[in-house]
Formats: sequence, C-alpha cells, structure tokens
Amino acid sequence: MKRYLILLLLAAILAPLPAQAPAHADDDDDQHDRVDLDDAISRGEILPLTKILDIVLPQIKGRIVEIEFENEKSRPIYEIYVINSDGRRLEYEIDARTADILGLEDED
Repeated sequence: MKRYLILLLLAAILAPLPAQAPAHADDDDDQHDRVDLDDAISRGEILPLTKILDIVLPQIKGRIVEIEFENEKSRPIYEIYVINSDGRRLEYEIDARTADILGLEDED
C-alpha cells in the first residue's frame, strides 16, 4: 500500500511536466525531446515512467531525488538518482524498453 501511494505521488508530480511551456528559447530542444518521448511511449517503443517505477522500485535502495531520460548510443535510458541511507547520491541506469537495471553508479 505504501509503495502504491509513493507511485501515485510520483505520478502526480511528474505528470504535468510535459505540458509545461519552455522557460527559455533554448529549451525548444527539451520540448521537442518530450514530444519524442511521448511519441515513443505511444508507439510502445519504450515503457512509461510509471511502469518503469512499478518494476524497479523494489530494487532501488534510497529516496528518489531526480529522474532523467536520455538516449545513450541510440539506447533509451531512464536515469534515476537516489540518496541512500548513508546520504550518498547514486545513479541507476534503467533500460527504457525493458526496465532492466543496466548499471549503478556512486555519484559521490
């Protein structure tokens, strides 16, 4: 139940982000990237963030502080940044197509 509430909270926080207008003219590329991301999700090429979180949250140790989407070498990746119980910042790299954890990096 607690995990479900966390997912609902994350979904509520993250859902409005794609609808926001860019703050600067330089952010036009960011807006274009969000449209591409939405299109890729609609076509079923990648999983939506809510589905990714359903799958990986039980494996993530720490509090999520940031999530980014990137195409690394034509591979769609969700980067999930967490603060663990020791206060260290960790980065989980998640395959956006399969929700597989590809790597874990200590940012400190």
